[in-house]
Amino acid sequence: MAAQNGDNRPVERILISRAMPGMELARDIYSRNNQVILNAGSVLDAQKISKIMFYAVDTITVYKQATSESGMTLTQQLKNSVEFREFTQNYDNTVSALKDQMNKVITENAELDEDFLVGEVDRMIMATGGKSRIFNMLHCIRDYDELTYMHSVNVSLICNCFAKWLGMNEDEQRVLTLAGLLHDVGKTAIPREILHKPDSLTPEEYAIVKTHTIKGYDSIKEKHIDDRIKMAVLQHHERADGSGYPYGKTADQIDNFAMITAIADVYDAMTSDRIYRPRICPFEVVRSFENDGYSKFDPQFLVPLLEQISEVYMNHTVRLSDDKVGKIVLMNKQELSKPIVQVDDTFVDLSRQRGVKISEIL
Repeated sequence: MAAQNGDNRPVERILISRAMPGMELARDIYSRNNQVILNAGSVLDAQKISKIMFYAVDTITVYKQATSESGMTLTQQLKNSVEFREFTQNYDNTVSALKDQMNKVITENAELDEDFLVGEVDRMIMATGGKSRIFNMLHCIRDYDELTYMHSVNVSLICNCFAKWLGMNEDEQRVLTLAGLLHDVGKTAIPREILHKPDSLTPEEYAIVKTHTIKGYDSIKEKHIDDRIKMAVLQHHERADGSGYPYGKTADQIDNFAMITAIADVYDAMTSDRIYRPRICPFEVVRSFENDGYSKFDPQFLVPLLEQISEVYMNHTVRLSDDKVGKIVLMNKQELSKPIVQVDDTFVDLSRQRGVKISEIL
């Protein structure tokens, strides 16, 4: 059975009694007098299921849930896929290309080959099969050793997703992707023993690390690079409440591209393994943004980005803090860090069960 809109994902026709929150409609649903009730692509929730039942529709066509008969989680399936192997190869190539380009800019005063770098990122995105899968790919690739260049590639991919989610045109997408790639160029001038120190930094060492924004800006300010990229390099540690560095700028003084890059930078840094701590679950990161982020980052960017990041993990298998394992079936728009998780035949609403949270995406 084929889905509408040319989507090649497998579909199945099920009884409405088997419908569950989180399922995605593969075909339009019509009433008996041929009026559209719900369009293909709609993600079911309790209200939509009730609406379908109200119209006495017996069966619906949905995309098959992405779990295999072997019981593998989405993450396990992805790691075993041809797409992931291709992605990791392209990822390694992009990291090497970025390292080479940065070294030439710093040591040889060379111009940046923007077309080449954007082409490398585009090749990775093509291998993912869709922008939402980029986050899933990065989740799987977190086992890599964390290095400045890998972090920069991660941030560029996240920025690329953000640009599309925010409805930017192709030129803006290109600029934001490059901003992500180059935002930490100044760290090439910071001693490795400081950047990779497993213990806490001394105040003097932290002061040295903080110079990377100015060092990075100084290294590219005379280059033929879009000013928005230069501002992202200089301002990606500025915060809307004035608490950032290097200049303590406030919201209206921070370039929009720098603000978006900052959100991507923080998200990747928190969800990556670091020498001094393990990675943090994406839903804990979302919770941190919900609790403290609205004073630090511009809500016009933060709100839609958190909504999209959360949707990426729909239908993923997760481990809860009480050690139960279930699947995310519905997002809570009022509190994105606390979705509804199906554990066996029970639906756990984390917005109501305040003592339980998602501890790991499996």
